[in-house]
Amino acid sequence: MSSSSIPGEIQEDIILRLPVKSISRFKSVCKSWCRYINSPTFIKHHLVRTSKNPRIMIRDAIRGDGTNPFYIVDYDSISSGLSSRKCEPVARLNYPVSVNNGVRNPYVDIVGSCNGLLCVIAPVCDTPIIWNPSTTEYKEIILPPPDNHLRWVSYGFGYDRKINDYKLVCLSWEEVYIYRLRSSSSRKLVKNIPCGKVWEPAGLLLNGALHWTLAANAITGEISKIIVVFDISSEKFMSWPFPEEIVLRTPDSSCYLQVFENSLCIISSVHAARVDVWVMQNYGVTESWTKPFTTAQERITNSPYSLELYWYCINGDILILVEGRFGIYDQKNDRIKFLNINGLDDGYTYGQPRCVGGSYVESLVSLNSGTYMRKRRN
Repeated sequence: MSSSSIPGEIQEDIILRLPVKSISRFKSVCKSWCRYINSPTFIKHHLVRTSKNPRIMIRDAIRGDGTNPFYIVDYDSISSGLSSRKCEPVARLNYPVSVNNGVRNPYVDIVGSCNGLLCVIAPVCDTPIIWNPSTTEYKEIILPPPDNHLRWVSYGFGYDRKINDYKLVCLSWEEVYIYRLRSSSSRKLVKNIPCGKVWEPAGLLLNGALHWTLAANAITGEISKIIVVFDISSEKFMSWPFPEEIVLRTPDSSCYLQVFENSLCIISSVHAARVDVWVMQNYGVTESWTKPFTTAQERITNSPYSLELYWYCINGDILILVEGRFGIYDQKNDRIKFLNINGLDDGYTYGQPRCVGGSYVESLVSLNSGTYMRKRRN
């Protein structure tokens, strides 16, 4: 890479260990370093390394200044702060401003995360943005309206290894639309969603597929106990049943999907009574559903839809997000110890929980989208 006395392979290994911000600066050292850092091989190796140290992306709720910032927190930072119950974010970021309508939207949802790229959308303008917070690159996706002239009701975002491209999947109640990021191409699938309408506003990405639950059976109108699975590469739908033990009685019962410890998970609840956690031990094997724990913890049962599970601590406790606050759930004693992350856990603002989390890794992955690639101005 250079005429330095340090062997090239050692130089490469050192650079791989650096954060994206530092690596980006080294592009200006010399042409050979710039070529190497921009190479697909380096980007892939860097992603493999950063994937071993995932972070939590926190979206702070609506603020009076309209900035709606994001915070990045290391898992290690949370682990080291368990004793003091205080930890600091790694960085604060502001989401890209929509340049099409010139409006700084007061609210934004994270609807997907893959290889360091986030798919975010502001419901006010209904324009998805693919964003790499590490490099500050972003791209706005202009979608056509569905044939029924309604809005797209759910999205999914993931990577297709077969064609080396990222796909944004848009669902309406009757249509499926797929946008390819790198090629900037799109098309509508002829095949509709099987069985009915999806419930979640965003599909969960796991093992190269997106996952939703159905809101209701299209024929009978009954509450469905079915998971809709969309394989990103083959663009085919599958459907899996819930565990037979889950009983849904409206309006006091509900369930939704999560990814917990790299496994598909169902949070099933009876409001103000209990919450059951189901985990698919072997992906795609519906007979492998198990129920690792049930909780009657009041903060969880009163707000089951706000519950997010992140990871097991060394002692078996679980890092969770509930009612907009991060905490450590003690399964043995059915208790929660809330954490203080830079003052973000002080309740609600404008009716919305202040913290909304999602998994994230640093990445050099480029949007590679020609004139549509933009950098946020500081």
